Amino acid sequence: MTKFPPNSPNGPKRQSSKILDESDRRVRSRFAASSWAQEDLNSPPPALTPEDLENKDLAHLGLFFYFLPILGFFPALWTLYRHQGSREQKAASRLAITLAFGWLLGYIFLETGARSSELLTIPLLLMSSLLTSGYFVVNIWLMVRLWQRRPLRLPGVSQVAEEIVGKHLS
Repeated sequence: MTKFPPNSPNGPKRQSSKILDESDRRVRSRFAASSWAQEDLNSPPPALTPEDLENKDLAHLGLFFYFLPILGFFPALWTLYRHQGSREQKAASRLAITLAFGWLLGYIFLETGARSSELLTIPLLLMSSLLTSGYFVVNIWLMVRLWQRRPLRLPGVSQVAEEIVGKHLS
């Protein structure tokens, strides 16, 4: 490797400025050929609607809160109670509420049965733990589907959510 004196005209600084000048020239020529060069930069921007100002990714991120096991029930209920939110938010809220109610009812019935029966205590407690584990797994699976931007549909549960919960809360 050749060493150049610090302020030599053939040094590394001179070579890098040649590369930058060439790159700058290419960028300028591409801009001149693009449609942006023909636009009048002094014209006012187009009128913005509230939908344009809304951050879609932030709203999508908010859907994750609905599927937090047990805790997600409350923001989902609040969304439907206020009658606000997008169609996607309302559908996710209905599904989260249906899952939470289903889990809560099943848990209450299984725990009550386990406490009142001596013979079926162990099987009912086992079913209760499987129901709770299933509820958590389904919520995590729905979060993964939400992250992948896939539809949030569960066979049977989605229909119940749309018909029953949608009729009473939406």
